[in-house]
Amino acid sequence: MPHAYRVGEFASLTGVTVRTLHHYDRVGLLKPSARTDAGYRLYGEQDLLRLQQVLTLRQLGFKLSQISELLARPDFDLAASMRIQRRSLNEQIERLKSVEAAIGSLLDAHSRSGKWDWQLALAASSAVQHELDQKEKAMGTNFTPEQMEQAKRLRESLPDGYVEDVQDRWSALITEIKGNVDIDPSSELAISLAERWDALTAETMKAWEGAPGLTEKIQEGYETGAFADNPHAPTPEIFGFIEKVKKSR
Repeated sequence: MPHAYRVGEFASLTGVTVRTLHHYDRVGLLKPSARTDAGYRLYGEQDLLRLQQVLTLRQLGFKLSQISELLARPDFDLAASMRIQRRSLNEQIERLKSVEAAIGSLLDAHSRSGKWDWQLALAASSAVQHELDQKEKAMGTNFTPEQMEQAKRLRESLPDGYVEDVQDRWSALITEIKGNVDIDPSSELAISLAERWDALTAETMKAWEGAPGLTEKIQEGYETGAFADNPHAPTPEIFGFIEKVKKSR
């Protein structure tokens, strides 16, 4: 097979983590074209095209199950799909241009007069909110209406301020781990971080134990990088750090 890459090489070339490629293989979304005699995954040119489709469709808000069904259709047309994706991306670019233009007009007016034009501030706020609405709509497609309602009911059943408190503690812990991913995994600090991780995970899972399907969907999102744009979400690097600490014990 020409231009065959092992999973680590393929990950480096595409910017996708090995963890994500393994997940795509497990769920049947992107299986390698071949394997070595020793059983190592080998990815080729067709795999690269399929990965491009998966990533772009994910960026456009499709769920992994929807992507799998779409790519499996006998009438699936790769070139036509790319044209549709390009049009959708251009629409996103135009929305971002509108946000940039609205903020630019507000800043330009302030530079000229030294005062804030509240009509322009209103227009900028409206443009930004429209873009946020579009993002939330895309994120919402990753969960079924039943799962979203389930999450709402669970959140309402928890004590006031509990969810915000847990989110703050997760954010602080993740920030601390990010600053220490290169330390000795057997060090006291590393072990302490891993223990705090396990304790907070257990607490979080207990609070959400009434929604196993939802927690699995969130875990899938972490594994596949769906929350990569969230600076407070755990990254594959953090998961790898925790695994190294546990193995060092």
